[in-house]
Amino acid sequence: MKKPLAITGIVLVTILLALIILVKEIKSSGKPTYSGELNLSGLISEVQVIRDERGMPHIYAENAKDLYYATGYVMAQERLWQMDLIRRATTGRLSEIFGADYIETDLFLRSLKMSDKSKMVIEAMDPEIKQCVNSFVEGVNTYINDAGSDLPPEFKILRYKPEPWSDIYTANIIGYMGWDLASGNLSGDVFIYKLIQQIGEEAATRLIPYFDYTGTTVYPGFKPDNRALDKAGDAIAAMNRTAELGLTSFTGSNNWAVSGERSETGKPLFSNDMHLGLSSPGIWIQMHQVIPGELNVTGVIVPGEPFVVAGHNENIAWGMTNLMVDDIDLYNEKLNDDGTKYFYDGKWHDLKIEKEIIKTSKEEFEREIRYTHRGPLISGFRGIDKDELSMRWAGYDPSDEVRTVYLLNRAGNRDEFNEAISSFNAISQNFIYADINGNIGLHAAGGVAIRERHGGLIMPGDTSLYDWKGYVDHYSLPNSFNPEGGSVSSANNKTVGSEYPYYIGTYYSMPYRINRIREMLGEKEVFGIDDFKRMIVDRKSDFVSTLVPIMLDAVKDETLDGIESEVAAALSDWDFVMSPDSFCPTFFEYYYKVLVHDLLADDMGELFREFNGSVKDYYLLMIMLGEHDLYIDNINTEVVEDLGAILAGSFHNTIKHISGLHGDNTQDWIWGDLHAFTAEHPMASVKIIDNLFELNKGPFRVGGASHTVSPYSYGDGFRINHGASERHVYNTADWDESYTIIPTGISGVPSSEFYCSQTELYCNDGFYKDHFSREAVEDAEKYRLILRAGK
Repeated sequence: MKKPLAITGIVLVTILLALIILVKEIKSSGKPTYSGELNLSGLISEVQVIRDERGMPHIYAENAKDLYYATGYVMAQERLWQMDLIRRATTGRLSEIFGADYIETDLFLRSLKMSDKSKMVIEAMDPEIKQCVNSFVEGVNTYINDAGSDLPPEFKILRYKPEPWSDIYTANIIGYMGWDLASGNLSGDVFIYKLIQQIGEEAATRLIPYFDYTGTTVYPGFKPDNRALDKAGDAIAAMNRTAELGLTSFTGSNNWAVSGERSETGKPLFSNDMHLGLSSPGIWIQMHQVIPGELNVTGVIVPGEPFVVAGHNENIAWGMTNLMVDDIDLYNEKLNDDGTKYFYDGKWHDLKIEKEIIKTSKEEFEREIRYTHRGPLISGFRGIDKDELSMRWAGYDPSDEVRTVYLLNRAGNRDEFNEAISSFNAISQNFIYADINGNIGLHAAGGVAIRERHGGLIMPGDTSLYDWKGYVDHYSLPNSFNPEGGSVSSANNKTVGSEYPYYIGTYYSMPYRINRIREMLGEKEVFGIDDFKRMIVDRKSDFVSTLVPIMLDAVKDETLDGIESEVAAALSDWDFVMSPDSFCPTFFEYYYKVLVHDLLADDMGELFREFNGSVKDYYLLMIMLGEHDLYIDNINTEVVEDLGAILAGSFHNTIKHISGLHGDNTQDWIWGDLHAFTAEHPMASVKIIDNLFELNKGPFRVGGASHTVSPYSYGDGFRINHGASERHVYNTADWDESYTIIPTGISGVPSSEFYCSQTELYCNDGFYKDHFSREAVEDAEKYRLILRAGK
């Protein structure tokens, strides 16, 4: 017995040692080179890459070709797998690495035809810009070739190698960002139709945010088939799976600036934080690009494209917030019996039918996508029905966001800034502006469609009446330059009043963040850089300060038990700050959910589970402001309740609910203990992979919520999934006295010291100096990599 056992033991130990060596090898694979010298055949002259304490690359080149070649090489060093993931999303090829669960997602992504749009963009691209893009592509591919098998761990775990990069993939990234901005409108339109069917037009009008039905909501004989709606919902759900992979773009944001008259420096101060889904690696990489005497620009870049998207150069600073444009419409199409034609303006027209082959690692699947002149039949992915919903999206139309960011990097004044953003059509944003000459401004940019109705409805597809008639001219979009009062600000709130002649959108954010921003801008006449750093991480809630006093008034005459009395007393003394060290925010977040349920669930029935967030928030805002009293009474009781009774009842129900989950000790309800941020890698959902390769970082206790200026939003439970994707505070009087931070880190390679290296400081409201002058960059130097021409 001893001999076989000894042999078995030796074999097991050998296998274990081999596994340990293999895991160690995979963990360290693809680690970027930060110092020394590399010879690269694609360079003309020497390039220096200086990294500071956060690992941010400051790239110094003698010409544009070398600058963008080096940018591609360095970016691929840090984010190659993330770039490949984005590439697969934009081309509908996720199933190849993640399996058959992503077939419907891939099919939907292919219906967006991002590559077709990108080919048009590249064909029309200015030769100078195209050369820069091509140099970037060459740099990426040089890294892929040089790396060989020394690739980041994700490639080895999933057992595949990256294909060469191309300019199509770079342009596709713009399309993906545009789609992510628009996707909320798609699900919203389906929900609004169901809402009107259930509660009627008049009641729906009062529930839908900033919505004005102008007699165009009733179309005789028009009613989408419920199967079409259900299938559209399936398509939307399939598309939303990309969020599991950290592939999310702009959904909210804040920005504001003050003029020199209101700044301690005598020059404008500027702030921007764009709100995205939070994951690891994050969507941005910080980078500084310099060609002495020609270009000096710094900020954040999306991995896979070469130009700074938001940042500053020597003369101007710019940033963005989502304009909340409704750039998707759904149409109910009438098809013939075999599903090959659609009826339009009195005639039958052929559907364009395309076969798609979707591959997994094991097999191939054949699917069809059918198109009208408006776009794909999104409810037809799983069969042919006589009623289908087609989708019209601004992303199909000409635009050139690559041109925009290239020109912004080089803009020297407001006119050049304005000209640059004029081609920003598929990604609609409020651009904030500040310059060294003392000017500040805001300008909307994007595709605001001209149409015969106001949004949120599914339109009849058998007529051209509701087709889009073009876009609002860029110079007719809302804008503000050096306004009286010396400040500009936006936070996804309603763009303009009813006097504006064009419909922009429906699903605006409620005014809580913008109210708080403007409250802070009114607290002082003159601001310093520290004021802006404090403001961008502010967690005092305008929502809380509106709702809590109304609720406390409703229970002031009631007899409260011990824990109820404790909670009421704490809320009475609360400063309305969503602090991680208090239990009051926990109570409030539960109370909000319970209150909306108690007000609406009895009236909405099954539809309550689909209730769109902005519609729900708008309803509650109108209730609090006394604008209407819709659906206050609980129809399941014999008593007719007023608002006070519902508010008080929800108070009691909330405490019972929290006690059932967390116990009766309020110290077990502390917000930061429940509301924590973990930078989650998409592959870390497989726990053994996370444990072996240490992909996730956290959790870190944080405060805030979706309604605070510093927004830490959550999904299931209090798991944070959304927040500020970057924070920038710029000092136009001295760019070196500017500050920045991102939620993760420069690198997407887990073995790098700059993988999630900024996360803890970010969660603690800290910042890094944003070094800009050559002197400041060299003073902060930690690593220097010299890239030389030739092998």
